[in-house]
Amino acid sequence: MPVQEQDVAQIWAEVIGIGIDEVDVETNFFDLGGGSLLLIKLVDRLHADLGIETNIVELLEYSTIAEFVSYRNALPDEAESGRR
Repeated sequence: MPVQEQDVAQIWAEVIGIGIDEVDVETNFFDLGGGSLLLIKLVDRLHADLGIETNIVELLEYSTIAEFVSYRNALPDEAESGRR
């Protein structure tokens, strides 16, 4: 199932502690007010809320919502690839 920008944006806003209206999908996590400890929390929330298994390295490499969602949606389906 494709990852939706709005779903990821909601989690980013909650983790950072800002309103969803303050989130721009083209703005870097750190520029929105995130920090390294919040990045760890973000990894946990993405997994718990959306079932996205990611890590800090991916979030650093794809540090905007638009980049992250595009990257995740380009990955082969985990069920098809056998990844777990």
